[in-house]
Order: sequence, then structure tokens, then C-alpha cells
Amino acid sequence: MLNIVNFAINGVEKFLSENPDLTFYAFAFACDLEGAEINLCLNTEEAFSETLAFYQSGKYAEQYQTEERKQDLKYNTGDWKYQCFDTFYVLNEEELTAIFNEIYPNEVEDDYQSWVNFTNELLVEFTKSLIAFSNTETFKNIPKTGDFQFFCIDHEEEVEAAIERIKTLKTL
Repeated sequence: MLNIVNFAINGVEKFLSENPDLTFYAFAFACDLEGAEINLCLNTEEAFSETLAFYQSGKYAEQYQTEERKQDLKYNTGDWKYQCFDTFYVLNEEELTAIFNEIYPNEVEDDYQSWVNFTNELLVEFTKSLIAFSNTETFKNIPKTGDFQFFCIDHEEEVEAAIERIKTLKTL
């Protein structure tokens, strides 16, 4: 966990020093659990407004008119202007291969469930690391809007699940 927190501190401090005039509404660890990868992401209201305007004037404009769809877009790290400004691989290729081979020795259904359990455990650990990062001076120094959110999310996950997980783990 300490390596993840240090990675976040270093990445965010560098990003903030290069972007001193921005204020953010959200910060995320955007993860690819199968690669044990964490990407740092931030976004501003201005950048979101530009993205929303782009989507509302495009081919699928009618899909971005409801508040629910706007919120989905707002918290979709894949559409953020400042997505993946730094990346950390928690496990290297050899470590992942060893874990994969241990979990999938026979390629049966039980092995698949073991992999799901492993990636879920990673997500919980990554979320705990984000909570630890949220207690650092670096996190406190991020210029934030009044409704600032932070969460740890897998690329296949809904933001509501990520926000609920962080709320649950913060209270433990």
C-alpha cells in the first residue's frame, strides 16, 4: 500500500505543479485490475463542460440530455481531459503470470472464480490505498470544488459502485 500512496503523492504533486491554475471536481484511481494497473485521473468543471458540449452536438446527442446520462459522463474517467496522467503497475509481468498460472492450473470454472476473487481483493486494496492517500497533505492540497468526489474504479465498473465501496471502506 505504501508504494501506491507514494506513487500517488509523486504523480499528483508533479501534475499540480504543471497545472497550478486548475480546480478539480473529481480524482480517481482508474484501474485495469487484470494488469494490476492504477492510473491517476483528475477533471475540471470546464473540461467536463467541453466534453458534454462535444457529446451533445454529435451523432448521439439525444443520449446526453438527461441528468443521469450527464452524471454518467461526468464521472467516466475515460472521458476526462486529465485521465491517466501517471500510471503504476503494482505487479510486474512475471508476478502476474505466476499468479495467473497458480489460479488457472486446470482452466476450470473454479479457477475463473479464483481470478474474480483475486481481482476483487486487488480493488479493495487499491481503494484502501486511495483512502490512505486522501489523508496526505498532497491530497489536501488538490484545489477542489465544493462537491469534490474521489473514487477507485475498475474500467468495467459503474461509478456508483466505486463511490459506495469507498464510503463503506472509509467507515471501517
